[in-house]
Amino acid sequence: MRKPAAALVAALLATTSAFGQTLTIGLTTAPTALDPHYHAHAQNSATAAHVFETLFRPDAAMQLTPGLAVAARTSDAVTWEVTLREGVRWHDGTPFTAEDVAFSLRRAPDVPNSPGSYGTYTREIAAVEITGPHSLRITARATAPLLMSNLANIFIVSRRHGGGATTDDYNSGKAMVGTGPYRFQRWSAGTEIHFSRSEDHWAEREPWERVQFRVIANNPARLAALLAGDADVIADVPSTDVERLRGDPRFRVHTIASSRLVFLGIDRTDEALSSGHIRAVDGAMPPHSPLADVRVRRALSMALDRRAIVERVNEGQAVMTGQFVPEGFFGHFPDIAPDTFDPQGARRLLSEAGWPNGFRLTLATSNDRIFNAPRMVQAIAQMWSRIGVQTTVELMPHAVFTPRRNRYEIPVFLSSWGNQTGEPLYTLVPQLGTRSRESGLGAANRIRYSNLELDRLLSAASAELDRERLLGLLRQATDLALSEAVMLPLLLQVNNWGARRGLAVQPRIDQYTLAMSIRPE
Repeated sequence: MRKPAAALVAALLATTSAFGQTLTIGLTTAPTALDPHYHAHAQNSATAAHVFETLFRPDAAMQLTPGLAVAARTSDAVTWEVTLREGVRWHDGTPFTAEDVAFSLRRAPDVPNSPGSYGTYTREIAAVEITGPHSLRITARATAPLLMSNLANIFIVSRRHGGGATTDDYNSGKAMVGTGPYRFQRWSAGTEIHFSRSEDHWAEREPWERVQFRVIANNPARLAALLAGDADVIADVPSTDVERLRGDPRFRVHTIASSRLVFLGIDRTDEALSSGHIRAVDGAMPPHSPLADVRVRRALSMALDRRAIVERVNEGQAVMTGQFVPEGFFGHFPDIAPDTFDPQGARRLLSEAGWPNGFRLTLATSNDRIFNAPRMVQAIAQMWSRIGVQTTVELMPHAVFTPRRNRYEIPVFLSSWGNQTGEPLYTLVPQLGTRSRESGLGAANRIRYSNLELDRLLSAASAELDRERLLGLLRQATDLALSEAVMLPLLLQVNNWGARRGLAVQPRIDQYTLAMSIRPE
């Protein structure tokens, strides 16, 4: 018995010595920038959260908890009195004050060349008034009951280091001075990023002296890194390997159903024809886009066997959906089901719309962002081809896909969107609002969609205080958005993290992979 006991003690000592040193995490996707206001993108936000903090921060279940603010009070949802946390210091030792918050709220919606503006979350702000070193008054343009939830997406940066700083200054590390639990060390774009523990953070000290994130986009390579001990934790365990990893006593799989919606975006405008992705059967450019007819778009949705996409393509590691938020979220409607798989009905609709012989289409997505995206678009292409829409697939890295989509070069695409506030406005306002810098609507709208009635409903819902009336407005907006069939919900992802035994990982609904969510058991 001595030898096994000695071996166990040695293993425990080795494990204990590793804690407090370096934690290595394997990621699927790299951030597009380190500037916390450059791109409203899940991986950018997850990366920024190690160095920068928000006024209120969502926990793993997406409930807001105090961050740099300890309270926000309002009597009318127009004027908000915000009390900030005292005793917080930036990583350079200077004190955090209300000046930093006011500066951050001005900067966030105004970063040049942003591919996804944070103006979506600040659009309701009319004025910010500093009322004391650690207090400020935020006045909304109208009633804004979700203002604090929206501002939970805005990272607070140092006015001293951020004043005049460009995105390149953050990417180089020059302006990467935050209040968060970790300090920035270095970044190799697209490859890895390193942090070190902030020893004087205002909250509980983190257990890891150093954290290294490695970007390993290839699924087998990322899993191999965990199996070989080159990574302590990996995000996005391939669905094909979840059960295998669960059966290995050296590791654990930590799972949670997420709020990340996988959907198909469809640009219905004739301008989309210039992309070359939409053609008649003979290869000629049609006089008008077939996608302009809602019957064609509905046919594309009816041709989708969502159950097969979930059960066969994703090995059950997803949840089929026909709306924009998961069950349990405010604004989820149990009577709204996914479109029924009906390829014959889809062919009838195509014929009614004047396309009895179908047309040609290119479906694009990134091959390193969404679980099983290459397999999903191949399956979708086959389903659409069976109803006469001859579909080819184009795959590309996320770093290529995003700017191309932002330039409207990809009219039909598979994409995903996480939800941070637990209600449909977080998705509908940026994705389907008419794109406008002034209104803050449509910041992530890459399909040139515009519907003034939907804009009216979204604006009314954003200002509604009565819960029942709000639910009614959300239902109208959801019904209208679904009837237009320009954003086709497919599924909600199930998140799986793999970790070596001895580590406890707190799974997050928002899909963020944070060192702060990983602890020694």
